[in-house]
Amino acid sequence: MLFPKVCGVDLGTDTIKIKDRSGKKFLYDKNVVALRNDRDVIAVGNDAYEIFEKNPQNVQVIWPMSGGVIANLTEMEIVLSSLLKHFSGAFGSDASLYIAVPSEITQVERRAFFHVMNGKINAGKIRLIDKGIADAVSAELPVLSSRGHMIVNIGADTTEISVISSGKVILNQTLKTGGRRLDEDICTMVRRKFNLSIGRKTAESLKNNLAFMINGPRLEQKVFGIHTLSGLPKSDLIPSLAVSVAIIDTIDMIVESIKSIYNRIPPQLMKDVAREGIYLSGGVSMIQNLPEYIQKEIGITVHHIQDPKNSTVRGLVEIMNNKDLRQSTYSLSDLAVMR
Repeated sequence: MLFPKVCGVDLGTDTIKIKDRSGKKFLYDKNVVALRNDRDVIAVGNDAYEIFEKNPQNVQVIWPMSGGVIANLTEMEIVLSSLLKHFSGAFGSDASLYIAVPSEITQVERRAFFHVMNGKINAGKIRLIDKGIADAVSAELPVLSSRGHMIVNIGADTTEISVISSGKVILNQTLKTGGRRLDEDICTMVRRKFNLSIGRKTAESLKNNLAFMINGPRLEQKVFGIHTLSGLPKSDLIPSLAVSVAIIDTIDMIVESIKSIYNRIPPQLMKDVAREGIYLSGGVSMIQNLPEYIQKEIGITVHHIQDPKNSTVRGLVEIMNNKDLRQSTYSLSDLAVMR
């Protein structure tokens, strides 16, 4: 089966999401590869993630992206070419890829995305678009109008805060903070309060199942780890309140950055944002009552975008199918004239 002519790709630090132009075909896979002796590929995507934190000494599990940008070009090519092949088989030079990227990255970091797509994948047409615009499109906002819109995407490794007007990102900040930082906070708390060393997978499970902001349910989850004093395997019950308290400092740091960007919005656009509110997306936004907490702290309405984990790739589908929205994308040659 030939690869679909046009595809949208959300290259996240933790996961890769791919949709075809129809929006019906969808791939959601971990952005990770497992190598034996630094060279032999033994697993990619979800299969590689199964090896993560339990891999033997001669197997390395590598996450090709860090902080929203490509950190390992070779490994990124391996992961993406494998997943694209799995998505739909053969890939031709007549195919087009639309890639969502952070707004606040350097020209060199932008070129790395083009480099990967032009390597093993050999896509014929490659267009990049700012992640904030794709999220705004998925929220059905009129991004091409002169009105101002504020979008916050809290992902695995970054938080993208964008103010959009007339199809462009007017103001932006990319924080190197996201779900993984919260997982680290939880690992630290469990180690200090329960003398238990747990892995990132376990911490992520605690975050997803127990974390809340503002009056959440008092639940517990049993976890297994290594007792830090005896060095022996041990289990314990971790309460939801302890998990929620562990992440509050990082959440508050994100909230303060949202406040800072909001206060820097040009006056003519600030009134639009104040009236329409902030739109929240990304996997971390699914923490219970987080939108309500941000709204309480900032003092303006916060809207939770539908299906927030997949909002970016959903926006890409709309962009691929709309001639006017495609004007917000850019090619490699466009980089030379960009600011």
